[in-house]
Amino acid sequence: MPSIIPEPEQVSEVARTLLDAADLPDDVRTDTSGPRLAFVVSDELATRAGFGEYDEDPEPAAEPDTEIEIETALEQLPEANPAVDLVKPETVSVEEPPRSGKGSGEEAWKLFLKDQEIEFADTLERNELIALWDAHQQGA
Repeated sequence: MPSIIPEPEQVSEVARTLLDAADLPDDVRTDTSGPRLAFVVSDELATRAGFGEYDEDPEPAAEPDTEIEIETALEQLPEANPAVDLVKPETVSVEEPPRSGKGSGEEAWKLFLKDQEIEFADTLERNELIALWDAHQQGA
């Protein structure tokens, strides 16, 4: 939707032109969030009022030739350099979630227990997950 921002002395004239071209007065919205008044209208209305061109039946974009795009992308990849050591990212462990409040939900506890490689049934609820962690901590 285009915004039409007239010069201050043209506001009345532009408003009249847009309202005359509109099917309903609600088709012309005003926007006062910027330094000057703007009218926000549909592409069709802007075209009918003489403020641009709208193509009701645009030509469809050509289908991209995916095979050529992939070949081009592969050609642009840098050559592998075996002399460069690959660095594996450090594994980040998930911290124990809080037991109440923000971040203490069932999904947080499931993620944490999975990170700790503790097996559990997916049907366990938050309190049961916390109890499982407590039992694990106590060596049970």
